[in-house]
Amino acid sequence: MATALPEYDELRIHIERLRALLENFVVRGLRACGEDELSQLRSFAEHLDQSGAAHLASVLAELRGQIERDESASAKTLLEAQTNVRLLERLLTLRVVKEQYAAAIAVVEDGHSPNETGEADEIDEPDEE
Repeated sequence: MATALPEYDELRIHIERLRALLENFVVRGLRACGEDELSQLRSFAEHLDQSGAAHLASVLAELRGQIERDESASAKTLLEAQTNVRLLERLLTLRVVKEQYAAAIAVVEDGHSPNETGEADEIDEPDEE
C-alpha cells in the first residue's frame, strides 16, 4: 500500500516541527522565546493558513502576540495551540487512512493493483483447474 499521500506529506512534516517548537516552549518557558522562535511561529501560522487550517493559524498568531506582550494568558493559549495541533494531526491521519482504504476497496472491487504512476495493473489470478 502507498505511503501517505504527497499533498499531506508536507503538512505532516510542518505539524511535527510545530509540535517540537511548542514542546520546546513548554520546556524552556514562554519568556525565554527569542526572535527566532517567534519568526518560526509566524512561519508556521502562515503555512497553516495557506493549507486551510486557519483556526490553528489564528491560535498561533494569538500566541505569538501574547508572548511578545508578555501576557499571562499566553500559557493557556500555548495549551490550546498544542491541543489544536494534535487535533489537526488526528484529522489528517483519518483523512489519509480514509483515502487509502477507499483505494484498497477499489483495488479489490476492480481486480487491479495500482502501480507507481497511479494507473492500475491487472492482478494475476490463479487459473482454475
